[in-house]
Amino acid sequence: MKDIIIAYPSKDVALQMRSLLESEGFHVSFICATGSSVLRIVHNLREGVIICASILSDMGAGVLAENLPVGFDVVALSKNGREEYLGNLINMPLPVHRDEFLQTVSVLVSTRSAFTQRNKDDDEIISNAKLILMNSGDITESQAHKYLQKESMRTGKKLADLAKEIVNDFAD
Repeated sequence: MKDIIIAYPSKDVALQMRSLLESEGFHVSFICATGSSVLRIVHNLREGVIICASILSDMGAGVLAENLPVGFDVVALSKNGREEYLGNLINMPLPVHRDEFLQTVSVLVSTRSAFTQRNKDDDEIISNAKLILMNSGDITESQAHKYLQKESMRTGKKLADLAKEIVNDFAD
């Protein structure tokens, strides 16, 4: 199982988050307050999940995610954000639903490599799957993407793998 690092400016919030995660059977390896602390810690680890505020005192979650080595995913909790999946970064708006948060962490911690990491070919397959969903369900691209994200989290499959299944099913 991957290491979990909590990076939150408020020590009380970080401790509450650790308590919640540990009560659900997860192990939190580190708690810190800054992105630079996370970057120092991850150099001694092979893979992990960082749960953080969308804005830390020294950097935003996006900058943190961009500077992490391969094998690390970030779950950023945002007061004014919306749910987004970008590279190795998942933004979850606050207040976050407890079960959805725990399910997201569970999927990220139990996958062998960075769950959200994709290459250029995967992006093309995901675009094709979105087009199929849009044409068959009369939905927007944003709705198709959200559907793929939700199904990916529900099933524990990578977004690209789920998209490949949709494209293959459509081709048959």
